[in-house]
Amino acid sequence: MSEHGDSAQVPRKLLLLHGSRQVGEILLGRIEKLRKKLRKMYNLEFVAPDGPFLHPEDKGMRQWWNREGNDYFGLREKTLEFIQSIWNKNDGLEGIVGFSQGARLAHLLVQCHESTVQPLRLKGLRYVIMCSGYEAPPPISGLEERKLCTPSLHVWGAKDKLIPPEQSRAVMKDYQNAVHHEHDGGHHVPMKAFDVQIYTEFIANYAKVEENPHKWPSSLHADDPVLHALSETPSEEAMMAQQDEVEALSAMFPDELKMYSKKVGVVYEFPIVYRIDLIKTTEGMWPPHPISLEVSYPHDYPESVIAQIKLIHENNMMEFTSKQIQACHQAISDAAETEIGMPTVLTCVYAAREFFESGSMATVTDITQEDPHGLADADKEYEKKHASVIRPASKERIQLCILQGLQIAQLVCKKLHTIEANTTAYKMVLNQCHGGIWKYTCGLVGKPSAGKSTFFNAATAFARQRNDAGSAIGGATMAPHPFTTIDPNVGFCLVPAPEGSCPEDGISIENIGCSHGRDHLGRRLIPVILKDVAGLVPGAYQGRGRGNKFLNDLTEADVLIHVVDASGTADTEGHVVGKEDGASHPLEDLAWILNEMVEWVFNNVVYKWNRIQRRGRDKLFDMFSGYGQSRSTTQEVFFGVQKYMEDVEQKEGALEKLEEWDEGDLYRLVSAFLGTRFPMALALNKKDLPSSVDFLDKVKESLPIHGAHVGVPLSARAEMNYMKSHMIQENPSSGASIPEGVWECLKSAVALREPILVFPVSDMISYAPLPGMIKFATGDASLPNSGMIRCLVAAAGSAPSLWQNGCYTASLSDKMKLRDAVMMKIGSTVEDLFHSLKRMGVLGGEFVRAEGAGEIGEKPRLIPKLEILNRSNRILKIMTNKRQEWQRK
Repeated sequence: MSEHGDSAQVPRKLLLLHGSRQVGEILLGRIEKLRKKLRKMYNLEFVAPDGPFLHPEDKGMRQWWNREGNDYFGLREKTLEFIQSIWNKNDGLEGIVGFSQGARLAHLLVQCHESTVQPLRLKGLRYVIMCSGYEAPPPISGLEERKLCTPSLHVWGAKDKLIPPEQSRAVMKDYQNAVHHEHDGGHHVPMKAFDVQIYTEFIANYAKVEENPHKWPSSLHADDPVLHALSETPSEEAMMAQQDEVEALSAMFPDELKMYSKKVGVVYEFPIVYRIDLIKTTEGMWPPHPISLEVSYPHDYPESVIAQIKLIHENNMMEFTSKQIQACHQAISDAAETEIGMPTVLTCVYAAREFFESGSMATVTDITQEDPHGLADADKEYEKKHASVIRPASKERIQLCILQGLQIAQLVCKKLHTIEANTTAYKMVLNQCHGGIWKYTCGLVGKPSAGKSTFFNAATAFARQRNDAGSAIGGATMAPHPFTTIDPNVGFCLVPAPEGSCPEDGISIENIGCSHGRDHLGRRLIPVILKDVAGLVPGAYQGRGRGNKFLNDLTEADVLIHVVDASGTADTEGHVVGKEDGASHPLEDLAWILNEMVEWVFNNVVYKWNRIQRRGRDKLFDMFSGYGQSRSTTQEVFFGVQKYMEDVEQKEGALEKLEEWDEGDLYRLVSAFLGTRFPMALALNKKDLPSSVDFLDKVKESLPIHGAHVGVPLSARAEMNYMKSHMIQENPSSGASIPEGVWECLKSAVALREPILVFPVSDMISYAPLPGMIKFATGDASLPNSGMIRCLVAAAGSAPSLWQNGCYTASLSDKMKLRDAVMMKIGSTVEDLFHSLKRMGVLGGEFVRAEGAGEIGEKPRLIPKLEILNRSNRILKIMTNKRQEWQRK
């Protein structure tokens, strides 16, 4: 008989003390893995009381005392008595586990228990475990200053910012038999398999019990396949939690979440498996090709394990090394382990994003000065062993095939641009797209110092993207040398809507509103993201200069604007030189920049040519999936290339016979893809310099050429000076040019890949805007600020409809016909618009019906929710079964 009696009759127990602003049940849920382990191995249960004091900032949470400075109010009078009462009522208590404030309390309990002057007695106490404990001035007087005999385990996180490791380590000095465990996480109770093993071994050593021979998994890493877990059926509670999490994630990530499991009725078949695409941002460091998380639910998720997470990507080992992959997995696993017992997939998504956006990927990169391509020795051996086996082609054939690819791209773009929206072919193509709001992005490219940053500042009115205290109005930095733009400058610019895309085009615009204003010709301005990326030099695809970063930034652009130095006064690296000293012809600049892009994609594909040959056309298709375009666009490119090879080269089924391809064939496909994926407009900059006269006409006569379709002469610096002068002064002196050239260039670029503009209204007669859109029309980040509006008005344009007396106001919101335009992706349906407006908080409930028309004054008709949005139904009124706040007034 032990001190506690017969262990078969009296369950063994541990007292669990939660942290501040917590309750016992929450902490129990977060240590569920340990709880189940101890129950199975030792028949050991937790007692988890709530602290006796309400937390002052969260009345639903608890704490163990009210602290002011070094005073612990209520500790001696209430908490100690409360703990003594719980201990006396629960036979079988043998140890204490405390977290944070609970760990501090555990330490105080041990001090009182071993004191000869304090009345607290915890009969049968054998050990104590303190997680994120901390040293502080003694709150109870009379405690002896001597080493404590109770065996203790001290656990802390190396990355704990709330309680630094040195504070937890300081508590150890008070114990004779102290052991410690440092984990690599933050402020939480670690629950990885190794951590659980530490706890159980400590308990086994000091409780003197025999360990159950049941074998516990040695690792619970999120990427480990747990096949038996996926084959069992979840409990009803787990099944409901899994279904609820999927529904919530589907609403949060409507475009990014791809479900693999079938839905039967209102539930998904088990096991639930899906993928979430990570949206690449401009922050931190990301691999060049897309990253997705593949999620699989074990039967006991989220009750006792985390979801199985796999990284899905097509990056080669130069772009995303094995060490970086392992580090990313570890970051995801660490985040999930802190919330075990609860749905954790959203936490995993955020952890993965944080890994890339925080620059953590860069901290484990293998890139060094001696190894500029970032290849570790093992990677080099792999590259050598699996070198390309594609048949070589002559330089002449390669150049010819690149030109052929651009010709194919022109045909594909024309087809996608001109097919009527009511044709079967159009619907077949577009129904493969993912609809939704289009965050349209123009990418600025060009050789260093061609004027990209100047163009950016003129277009965005000096949108500040950095903490540049030296500049009064912000903007992209500029200098006449390469790499002035180290990181992308990103900002909103205003672009005249493509001709015919708005219902008011061609008629009087009186009483017709516009959320972002109009230009000097009365055209509606729409917001577009403009991205000025790092300077490019020859050899960028090989890593020279900042090339790879430049090329990776392109994937976020929908169209490109190539800023060309039309004066012909600089070499290919942006150095100002004379014609006799190596100045490049503008047409040469077009050629080598296209070559950098082609070589970039070609090398990504040819690197895996062995695998592509084995797996055939589908694998080749997948290699073109990581550049931000829809699958339907890639399919059209493949169809175009196959037709060309059949008609011109008499190669039937060429895409099914990849073993017969040579380098020229692959270059043709790459060129066709890039010409379609990145339609390009030219900003023929520096037209005010005398030397530009010799080049402007030659470039315009050569179009289309090297992937460029249209060219607009302009002087970015003159137009930038106009913007600058009007932003600083109310009535500046004349001498600068209005930004007409920049506007026309932006408009020409957007016209190469037109979005669908949709005009949601509350009434199909008055065309009054939806009241729920007022937040968009007065507070959206894309709205022009006062300086931009001053420039706009000075250029004979008009301010946004809701701009009045120097600020945006809702007082005029009911008087503006067709005020709001929503930019939708090609192929979006009425249902896509409904879901987009619902996520914006504009609409609520479920879709009932929609009425629409294409022109002002046209009789509205019922629009099916799966009808593709186009110019014939762009004015829309959507009715739902739930009213928003504005609808109840």
